[in-house]
Amino acid sequence: MEMTKSNSLRVLLLVGGRSGEHEISLISGKHILQALDAQKFRPLVVVIQKDGSMTLGNAEEIKKLPNNPKQVLTPKGPLISLRPYRSEKNGPCLLVDNEVLEFDVAFPVLHGPGGEDGTIQGLFELAEIPVVGCGVMSSSICMDKALTKKICSLAGLPIVPFIEIFRGELLPKISWPYPIFVKPAHLGSSLGVTKVKVPSDLQAACDTALAMDEKILIEPAIEGREIEIALLGDRQNLIASPAGEIRCKTEFYSYDAKYVDEDAAELILPTKLEASQLSEVQEIAKGIFRALECRAMARIDFFLTKDGKFLLNEVNTIPGFTPISMYPKLMQLAGVNYPELLEKLIQIALQKGQSL
Repeated sequence: MEMTKSNSLRVLLLVGGRSGEHEISLISGKHILQALDAQKFRPLVVVIQKDGSMTLGNAEEIKKLPNNPKQVLTPKGPLISLRPYRSEKNGPCLLVDNEVLEFDVAFPVLHGPGGEDGTIQGLFELAEIPVVGCGVMSSSICMDKALTKKICSLAGLPIVPFIEIFRGELLPKISWPYPIFVKPAHLGSSLGVTKVKVPSDLQAACDTALAMDEKILIEPAIEGREIEIALLGDRQNLIASPAGEIRCKTEFYSYDAKYVDEDAAELILPTKLEASQLSEVQEIAKGIFRALECRAMARIDFFLTKDGKFLLNEVNTIPGFTPISMYPKLMQLAGVNYPELLEKLIQIALQKGQSL
């Protein structure tokens, strides 16, 4: 679809959600709204409240939200009904009282369960509506840290070793030296993650994670550097960014270190790697993207061990778009600025939508 001033695309931006990353989603949405080219796109915002109700959002109000998630109050608005099917008269649309608001493409910026896990993608794909980002299958798999690593391991890609435990199961014997990490399998932003330094603290850490998720992972603490690569495109035309690095000044890269305490971590963009190392991690990242059948975007997090090995930590299919988020910063280093990045993501969705 040609994007012109006289025929701007109507983008349905979905923010908020029921997960613990609700506020981060709102902040991501704020900066996407600020960066969208007004000559090419007309945003229509839906705020999913914490109770799951869908409300019509005011774009100008969302643009004024603070960047600290602990200061964000969820904007309220009239309840909407989402009619995601096409009719002879209307395309996909929202119903607000008696008003019909049509849109062309859906752009979910919903971090965590209920938005990043394939559920909202399934709603739109079932209705043959273009949706930005990964599809149902890859979104669902990448949301599960254990499944992600199982598939990548089968593909011969290097991963951080792990043990998975389901709620109600007994703790296995841990052979790794302490400290170790315990984390929920399906949450992001380091929610529910505990660094366990002694065996006597393991059960409490597992209880914390299992209170948030039915499945958890136990992993060894990897000594080394935290390296991130951003990816944009599809299988045949895939851009891998230069490498970024997170140097955390706290125990680990926690929720507060990511979004609240500006002094808790240093983001190095780009970070220094040997040319051969950069090429290696970019190729591994592309291999992960393809093995998991991702589409459009992903941020892939690695550990670079002291002996020079890159190990997959996790894959994020709806990375943050906040001012401190690594994904847009890394794509900027790759020569794709913020407005251009959004346009490319929307174009990929439209190209995929034409084949549905």
